[in-house]
Amino acid sequence: ARADGHDYIDPTLVVRTGERVAIRLENRLGEPTVAHWHGLTMDTANDGNGEALIEPAGNFDYTFTVHNRAGLYWYHPHPHGTTASQAYRGLFGLIAVEDDDEVRLRAALAVVPGETEIPLVLQERRTRGPYRYAPSPEDALLGWYGDAVAVNFTVRPYLDVTGRRYRFRVLNAGNARNFRLAFRRDDGVPLPFLLLGTDGGLLERAQPCTEVFLSPAERIDVLVDF
Repeated sequence: ARADGHDYIDPTLVVRTGERVAIRLENRLGEPTVAHWHGLTMDTANDGNGEALIEPAGNFDYTFTVHNRAGLYWYHPHPHGTTASQAYRGLFGLIAVEDDDEVRLRAALAVVPGETEIPLVLQERRTRGPYRYAPSPEDALLGWYGDAVAVNFTVRPYLDVTGRRYRFRVLNAGNARNFRLAFRRDDGVPLPFLLLGTDGGLLERAQPCTEVFLSPAERIDVLVDF
C-alpha cells in the first residue's frame, strides 16, 4: 500500500465509524485476487466476494462507508480456490475501527497504540519444507497446520514490558488451528486478564479470564496488568 509517498507492507488501516473510505487495489500478482473486508458491514459490490476477481495488472476502486462500531477487523484476499495460499503468503492486514466509545476507553486505560496497545497477529508457519503453501490431500481436508507459531510474522518473539497495563488486540490469521491463549508468570501461575472485546467490538462489561480460545479469523481485545 502507498500513502503520503511511502510504501507500507500489510498496513493497519485506522478508520472511524461513519467515515467514507476510498481504497484502490492494484493487482501486481501473477494471479487473480480480490480484497475482502472481514467483519465490516458491506454492500455486495465492495465486499470482495470470490467471484468478483481483479485480474493480474488490473485494479479496483473500493468505496464504502464504515457502519460498524469500534472493534478490530481485518482485510484479506478472497479469490475462490486460492484464498488460503494468498493469505499464507502474507496478503492481509488489520482494520481498527474507532468511535467515541473507543476514544473514551483508550483515554481511561491510558494506553497508546504501538507502545502500550499492541496488535498481535497469530499465524502458523512450517519451518520444515515445503515452506510455501502446498497442501497435501490431508491438508486440504483438515487444514494447514504448522510446526511453529509466528506472532506479527516473527517466530518466538518477545516484548519488554514495564509494570503497568497493556492492551493486546489479537487476530488468529491461521488456516486451521484453534489457539488456547493464556499468560503465565515465571513460576507457572496463571496471570489473570480482562477480555475487553471480541469480533463484534467492545463488550458491555469487561470479563475476567485466565485463558481464552481463538479460532481462525477471530479477534479478541484483552487488557493485561504486568
